[in-house]
Amino acid sequence: MYFYRKRGLERPQTEPVGLKAYLLIRIGMDVDEGQWFGRRLGPRPRGEGMEGRADMPEWADESAGDPKDSRPAEAVGGHGLVSALCRPWRAVRQKRNLRKRQRELRAGRLAWEQEEARWLAAREGLIGEMEAMVRGLAREVAELAQDMDGCRCVYEDSLRKVLTGPRDGQARDRNRERPEGFLPENGLLTGRGGESRLPEGPQTGRGGESRLSEGPQAGREGDGRMQEILPALWRKYLPLEEFHGYTERFWTEQVFSQGVRLSASPPHFVILGTAPGLPEVLEAHARRMKSLRWVLLEAEWDEELSAFVEDFYTEYGLAIELQLLEDAAALRRLRLFFGEPVNVVDFTGESYMAVSAAPEGSVWLDMLSVEEKRRRILARGKNITYFSMKEIWKNAQKRCNCPVLP
Repeated sequence: MYFYRKRGLERPQTEPVGLKAYLLIRIGMDVDEGQWFGRRLGPRPRGEGMEGRADMPEWADESAGDPKDSRPAEAVGGHGLVSALCRPWRAVRQKRNLRKRQRELRAGRLAWEQEEARWLAAREGLIGEMEAMVRGLAREVAELAQDMDGCRCVYEDSLRKVLTGPRDGQARDRNRERPEGFLPENGLLTGRGGESRLPEGPQTGRGGESRLSEGPQAGREGDGRMQEILPALWRKYLPLEEFHGYTERFWTEQVFSQGVRLSASPPHFVILGTAPGLPEVLEAHARRMKSLRWVLLEAEWDEELSAFVEDFYTEYGLAIELQLLEDAAALRRLRLFFGEPVNVVDFTGESYMAVSAAPEGSVWLDMLSVEEKRRRILARGKNITYFSMKEIWKNAQKRCNCPVLP
């Protein structure tokens, strides 16, 4: 399943594409942190200091003295008569101002509580809509795939964190906290007879409210953590593993064969790094190579690769030019200076290589589909063609359409 961002959608857009050996399910999503298919929850009403502020005492004036002081004016002091006459009026004025302030605080607190109630209702409505859509998407995918055990997810970088949450130790711990009945190997619920089934609906508490709304991360205290709701729903309904098999021979062959068939593909090759099935792939395409340079880390070089290089020259008459580097830092500093365009077959996974050194007209085959590398190559403005497995999945076309009956 390939999840990509597509603006302007009102719900997930699912498109099955048959690619012979496997089924690609391409799913367009218009989501972002705090945004769900065009719906966005506004900021929570600010109510700092509202709690308890309207419960002020009815009257308190320590500076005014006791208005009921009945001592004679002579006992009060120098201007005792004036002070005795002004004190009750000052107390009345302060009491009036205090009551006015109390009314203002109560009105402000009431308005804040009303806004808070509306915000919480909108929040619960958005969570319910998100849960219904994710649950529906899970059912649709299950109908298309038939066997959910064999499904793997591929995410565009812009969607991975939004849908699956942060990649850290805390997130891994949360992934282990599955609802009762989930099987770790496939993420589905099991019935009494042991058969697999998708969740029927939201998990609810005694009062009927969604359990996803409980707890510090989703209740009144967790208003700023809406970004945790969608990953929780995703783990509940689509707890599938992410795809990491880019270097397997099948996928290496997919990128290599389609990349070298591009009209701009030159006959000169530079390989960065290695993969388990790479020797067989090189042998399958050796006839169209005029030159081959292989850049490896010293730790990757072994007797098996040494024997392959010798056999490759004996079989195909093409000498492989080897360049061994000390470490990954030396690989990042590598400059690919050539006088003519080349095919760069990249197994490194490095995002910040010196891509600008590749000649114009070159083809960069990114075997690990690093999107940051794609952005940097295209941002250079040079005539370099970028190609990867994600590009294949994103642009794959259906082999045939259903016939239109008269």
